[in-house]
Amino acid sequence: MMPAVSIGLPVYNGERYLKVAIESILGQTFGDLELIISDNASTDATQDICEQFTRLDSRVSCIRHPHNVGVTLNFNGVVGHARAPLFKWASADDLIEPDLLERCVDVLAHDASVVLVHSRTRFIDADGLETPREDSPLHLMENLPSERLQGLWERLRYCNAQYGVMRIEALRTMPLFGSFIGSDLCFLAELCLHGKFYEIDAPLLLRRIHGRAASSLAPEELVEHYGLRHDRFVAYYWRHLGEHLAMLMRASIGGRERMRALVLLARRTWWQRSELSDETRFLFRYLLGRPYPILGAVRRRDG
Repeated sequence: MMPAVSIGLPVYNGERYLKVAIESILGQTFGDLELIISDNASTDATQDICEQFTRLDSRVSCIRHPHNVGVTLNFNGVVGHARAPLFKWASADDLIEPDLLERCVDVLAHDASVVLVHSRTRFIDADGLETPREDSPLHLMENLPSERLQGLWERLRYCNAQYGVMRIEALRTMPLFGSFIGSDLCFLAELCLHGKFYEIDAPLLLRRIHGRAASSLAPEELVEHYGLRHDRFVAYYWRHLGEHLAMLMRASIGGRERMRALVLLARRTWWQRSELSDETRFLFRYLLGRPYPILGAVRRRDG
């Protein structure tokens, strides 16, 4: 029987927090779900934990890659195994409150214009203690795609919304996450062109910030995290400009809205002209074999 919600949990060496993360999913008040765990050739006890839960709960299945396929392929791959009309990514580090799914599904069931429902976030540390951080309010309920895109670009800092519940039909038409730094920003930008983002005004996602979390990694570690070559120049801003331009050209939003969105992108490019100029300069240094920053001109890395 097809479940109502598919949850994809990509993991690599996640033994420390995986058990409690799975328990917070299986303990939801909304139980009509399937949990798809994708183990990226972990070398710790991750596989044993997965097998334990597959024996205990028929809603759980586990895919194990024979070799490490990289964070992006592991993250995107779970979507292809999903059977439900609604989908949610889960993190092996994070927790969700028991009523998160129920409240998200209820919104999606009553408003067809909404493509993603997420909640506010409470940040916790490695030991589960609350840590003060500024959340990113992303309640994007404007009717025009260009207005939603503008709102996302103005407010987005942490990409917690990617762990909300979304309509899988929208995901099937998108390239999902790319193998480049900050691809989560581009993913959310494209998704908001498909429909509205509804934010539940309660902190139902507990995002764990610790030393090995992607948002805590140094530039050199981020390059390794995304499987990029250390001897290649990483053009963050130019790559994002190209990705956003390609996104707007393939979006099914109508000619007038496309032009409005392109104007917004032009303004964004002007605001980032200093970073783009610096990256061009660093690129020439790379081509001449001279020292250059690994992440080019990046001033601030979003989470």
